[in-house]
Amino acid sequence: MKKVFAIMMLAAALFIAAPNSVQAQCTPSYPAELHLGESACIQVCQFGLINFFLVGADLDQAGIPVITAVAGCNPSSSDCDVACQPITPPSIFTLGGGIFFPSPTDWSGFSDCMEIAYRWNHDGYWEIEIFSLCSGCFCLSFDDQLAAEVASFDAVAGDRQVTVNFSTVSETDLDHFNILRDGVKATEIAATNSTAGHSYSWVDNGVTNGVTYTYTLESVDVNGSSEVLAATSATPDAPNGVVAKFALDQNFPNPFNPETNISFELAEASNVSLRIFNLVGQEVATLVSGPQAAGRHTVNFDASSLTSGMYIYRLEAGAFSATRKMILMK
Repeated sequence: MKKVFAIMMLAAALFIAAPNSVQAQCTPSYPAELHLGESACIQVCQFGLINFFLVGADLDQAGIPVITAVAGCNPSSSDCDVACQPITPPSIFTLGGGIFFPSPTDWSGFSDCMEIAYRWNHDGYWEIEIFSLCSGCFCLSFDDQLAAEVASFDAVAGDRQVTVNFSTVSETDLDHFNILRDGVKATEIAATNSTAGHSYSWVDNGVTNGVTYTYTLESVDVNGSSEVLAATSATPDAPNGVVAKFALDQNFPNPFNPETNISFELAEASNVSLRIFNLVGQEVATLVSGPQAAGRHTVNFDASSLTSGMYIYRLEAGAFSATRKMILMK
């Protein structure tokens, strides 16, 4: 409640400072409930805060909602049909909270115009909150609910091999996980069913360099029902292959305690800075500071001296910069 009150006070202050013409012309519009399989046109106002419920398949906290959001509500580009001014919503939602909704248990995404967060409210509902910096509309769809809560899923390419890593935040009533390569089951991994989650890793040695493979993570519960949880792709290559782009990978494992690895790629030799920040913007660690050769690099981060919570790590390499979130759970 304190967090929501603080955001509302900020929104109110910004709203008062906004031109009267902007205030008068904007009226938010959104449903009280968005049901599984439905879409709704969400109209938001600059510096406005709205919230409503996601009503799904009664999967409780384990049933993580899968939502998609697209700019505008034009039927030619969305599942909505309303004439309004389009604005761009977030396209990716990850566990760990954000700027306006910093709780590590929130699923959140942000764009230049807004932040969207959704969470289990312990009253038997999933709720969604939207804080907007712009006025306009977007189409929000409640597509699916997942049976396991996945914190991360990535595939790291090597020489004639791909290492698939994934972490769960919690598991209940699962029998195993399947990893599919290009739609075909490649391996089966037994589930731990830990309420605190678990980190898994598997090396695929049946691949060819230069070929791009798509990996899909699937959970199978004790009754045999399966759910697709995530997907990613990787292209194995020979050692010392040319890195074509700058990139910052998700740390692994994540959540972690107390060590994790952070990998990044440099398309050319660069002066590199890799730093860790807490949620109030204080720098807590510097992992890299100085010139680095082109190629792929992996750095170990030991957070033994830090408290549990969400942290931000930021890579700066020449004109390139990228930021990701990670969760320390002691």
